[in-house]
Amino acid sequence: MNQTASVITAKVGLAKAKDSALLIGFFKDKTGLNAELSELDKEYGNAVSSYIKGNSFKGDKGEIKSIYANKGIKNIVLVGLGEEEKYGLDVLSNTIADASKRMRDSKTENFSIFLESFKGRFREEDCVEKAALGILMGVYQFTEYKTKDKDKIKKIRQATIISNSGKTFDNEIKYASAVADAVNKTRDLINTPPNVATPEYVAGYAKEIAKKSNLKCTIFDEKQIESMKMGCFIGVSQGSINKPRMIVLEYYGAAKTQKPIAIVGKGVTFDSGGLNLKPYPYILNMKDDKGGAVAAMHIIEACARLRLAVNIIVITPLCENMPSGTSFRPDDVLKAYNGTTVEIKNTDAEGRLILADALSYAAEKKPQAIIDIATLTGASLIVLGYAGTPFVCTDESLRKRLNNASAKSLEKLWELPLWQEYEDSLKSDVADVKHIGDEGEAGVITASMFLKNFVGDIPWAHIDIGTTVWSKVDKGILTKGATGATVRLLMEMMREWK
Repeated sequence: MNQTASVITAKVGLAKAKDSALLIGFFKDKTGLNAELSELDKEYGNAVSSYIKGNSFKGDKGEIKSIYANKGIKNIVLVGLGEEEKYGLDVLSNTIADASKRMRDSKTENFSIFLESFKGRFREEDCVEKAALGILMGVYQFTEYKTKDKDKIKKIRQATIISNSGKTFDNEIKYASAVADAVNKTRDLINTPPNVATPEYVAGYAKEIAKKSNLKCTIFDEKQIESMKMGCFIGVSQGSINKPRMIVLEYYGAAKTQKPIAIVGKGVTFDSGGLNLKPYPYILNMKDDKGGAVAAMHIIEACARLRLAVNIIVITPLCENMPSGTSFRPDDVLKAYNGTTVEIKNTDAEGRLILADALSYAAEKKPQAIIDIATLTGASLIVLGYAGTPFVCTDESLRKRLNNASAKSLEKLWELPLWQEYEDSLKSDVADVKHIGDEGEAGVITASMFLKNFVGDIPWAHIDIGTTVWSKVDKGILTKGATGATVRLLMEMMREWK
């Protein structure tokens, strides 16, 4: 991990606070000072009130102004929260993330946040958790492969959340730290280049996670995968010199009699498209095609770290999809682990094939639910853009859990239908099923409908992070590169699972 920031809470009068910077939030056109801020202002020679009266600060969303004080606090930073009626925990988290980036870039290594000024109408506990996540995710940087001037890379060392309530917020800080760590480790491994993060490398990484977190870990090599008759998985991987691996991680935080939740993550460590080679620029960033597998691995690690009262099994098929003389071809027919024969129409629709075998394997374990995470389609961009993630679900209880976790984790989801018409588009003349529709329409849904063939009657949800796995912007909790999509979502779901 490149980021060593930590977040703590403290109860101290603002006038007595000592730090490199103190962040104070203000809503738009509500820049008056309460009693505590007035005391601080007086201690600092009316610097805050004078600055605001000079019309230099309005409280607009995203507005950040720094007042050089050079006393116990070196800089008093005024942070605009925008209109109060539009204020939500997402605004809080992203605003604090942006302010944290600003602190880092100005070479501030330690700063404090006046919680009361950011709280709005929300519970302090929720604000502390989301503020901590905003800081720890916002200041993330991937610098592993930088070799020059590494000593000049700016970092936040510690952020202190100042509260008046006297509460310790230990649980909120512990949870936020574990989740942010899982998100940032997920980002690190997804950002790791494909010449390094091969299937064997990722499998070795998973083995280390398991050892440190006391997880049961089973790794299948290519001969074992082939002997298990995972024909779709082997078909996709056979064009690459880097051989496939399948990881199974198990965590038991509840009674062994309780059925586990299965999380299946797509792990294509590099996707060239195979013989249906991806054109430029779509071949760029295809190291992110392992995003589902990497997220799943760190979700189970964080659950073990927090000792959540759930049983989880994570299954991640790992391979490369490469063009060569041994690659699988359009018109090939592959036999999946559950015996279903699949007609291949495009080798760049490989993710659903390795998932077919992994989902069938998961279904054999008789879990209470299966959730798969996959960078499955470019069509996800057309459905929701970069703002949210599409999903499908076959069970009402699981659907409610996902929607509840979405609202609380601030990871946006939107459900798509599984109508009969989409199943009809996958009928094959020569095999049991085709793996894509003829016209490429409704790409997210038809891919989901294909996967549905491999889960039986077990409650199932498919989450397509094809777009949200990657960010082109450095804004709020996002940085350019991998996002760690679904980690916050499924951690929220796991901690409330009963």
